[in-house]
Amino acid sequence: MKKILNFGLLCLAMTAFAFQATAQKKIKEGTVKFEMQADAEAAPEMAMLAGSTLNFYFSSEKQRMDMDMMGGMMKIQTIIPVKNPADGAILMDMLGQKIQLIGLKEEDMSQNYNIMNVDDMTEVKYDEKDKKEIAGYPCYKATVKLDNGMNMKYYITEKIQPPTGIKKKEGKLALKGYPLEMIIDAGEGVEMVFKATEVTNKLPEGVFNVPEGYQKMTMEEFTEMTGGMLGN
Repeated sequence: MKKILNFGLLCLAMTAFAFQATAQKKIKEGTVKFEMQADAEAAPEMAMLAGSTLNFYFSSEKQRMDMDMMGGMMKIQTIIPVKNPADGAILMDMLGQKIQLIGLKEEDMSQNYNIMNVDDMTEVKYDEKDKKEIAGYPCYKATVKLDNGMNMKYYITEKIQPPTGIKKKEGKLALKGYPLEMIIDAGEGVEMVFKATEVTNKLPEGVFNVPEGYQKMTMEEFTEMTGGMLGN
C-alpha cells in the first residue's frame, strides 16, 4: 500500500503541468486523457494500479490535473494558475478523507507541474526513427535518465508545446516535445505505461473552480498525519 501511495505522489510530481497544443489547428484550451497500463503478472501489486487515469485540462491561464487510482480509492487533483503557481491548489481524496494542502511555496508548485522541465533529468536521448501515432499525433521516442538512477521512456510530439509562463530552472534539461506516452521503470523489470487516449479542444464548465468540502492542512500537518509516508 505504501508503494502504491508513494507512486501516486510520484506521478503528481512527474506529470502535473500546463500546456497549449498546435496540430492541424492551434488549440488554446482543451483536455488530454491518459490511461495507465501495468503488467499484473510480472508484479501482482500493480494490478491495483492498472486502469488508473490522468486527465489534464488546460487554458492559457490555468491548468488542472486529475489522477484517479485504485478504482477511485485514491484521487489527486491539482489546479494551478500558469503565471502564479503559488495560488494553486492540491487536493487529495484518500478512501473518502478529503484534504487540501495549503501554504505551499511557488517553487514547490512551479517545479511540479511541467513534465517537460524535469529538474532531476541528467540525460536525454532522442530516437526520431522510433515513431508511432498516439491520439492522432505523430510521436517519436525520448529516453530519460534521472539523477536517482530511475529511467523513463517517452513518446513525444512537437505538435504540442508548453505556454509561456512555465518556469524552468536555468541549466536544466527539458524535453523537445510534449509526451503522449510515458513509460516508467518501476524496478525489477516492471514498467508502468501512461498513454494518451484522447486529445480535445473542449473544457467542462467550471473545470478550474476549487471544490468545497476539503479539510485544509499544511504540508507539515499532512506529513505528521501520514507518518511521513507521503510527505515528500
